[in-house]
Amino acid sequence: MIDSSLIAAVALLSASLFAVVTGAGLYLRFAATLCAALALALARPLAPGLPGAVALLALPLTGAALSLSALALLARPLPPLLATLALSAALAGGLAALAGYGLLLALWPLLLGGVAAMVAALHRGALPALLAGLLLAAAALAYAGAGLALPGLILLAASLTGFALQKRVSSKSAGLAWFSP
Repeated sequence: MIDSSLIAAVALLSASLFAVVTGAGLYLRFAATLCAALALALARPLAPGLPGAVALLALPLTGAALSLSALALLARPLPPLLATLALSAALAGGLAALAGYGLLLALWPLLLGGVAAMVAALHRGALPALLAGLLLAAAALAYAGAGLALPGLILLAASLTGFALQKRVSSKSAGLAWFSP
């Protein structure tokens, strides 16, 4: 009998591979790689508690990376220092949640990443990006309510696919965004 978490892990892994192959931008590929690691940890856990530990580290970084990707694709890319600070804060939240200070520390970056993507999509008027941000925020809420289960994984896979389908709108490159006036 096939478990529903295995089906969700396969869906998340396929969405991750799709985002790595077709996605535009380094942040999106980083988020897709983190989601692939989470899917593989869920599909084949090597130790008890490993999927939960991987989720506490991967989910906040995924939220931060997807918000940075949405900002880079729909508006102007953040300067490298601010992007590094956002990713570092997300990692700190994941490490704090892993140390036992609360699950919400790991889910806030995922929720705020969805909200940032929705705001950037509203600014540009891109409905598919708005829906992808909404799915990301819904995935954070599903993880808070049901834990590492089918609804959150499917919503994360759908959000990742939505972000992978976006095309670049800004004419500024991510590497030179800090240099332009």
